[in-house]
Amino acid sequence: MRYIGQGLPSLEMFCSLMCLPNPVCQKAYDRINAKIADVSEALANASMKKAAAEEKIIDCTVNSVVVSGDGTWKTCGHTSLIGVCTLIGA
Repeated sequence: MRYIGQGLPSLEMFCSLMCLPNPVCQKAYDRINAKIADVSEALANASMKKAAAEEKIIDCTVNSVVVSGDGTWKTCGHTSLIGVCTLIGA
């Protein structure tokens, strides 16, 4: 729920509306979210390293790859904590 902008209270309401048992307590919820964040970051880093290695092979270079990139944020300006970026090998 946190990754769609909601927290434990929204999860509790969803479970009650769906006639599901109560979800975990706040401490367990925070622990689960921390684990998900750690695993997501590790997976993203591994994926980006693999993509960079593939691009180096395609471009036949060691440490210099030409790319085109773009990015966007959830709100105007660069102060948002939620954003995405893309890089495409040229």
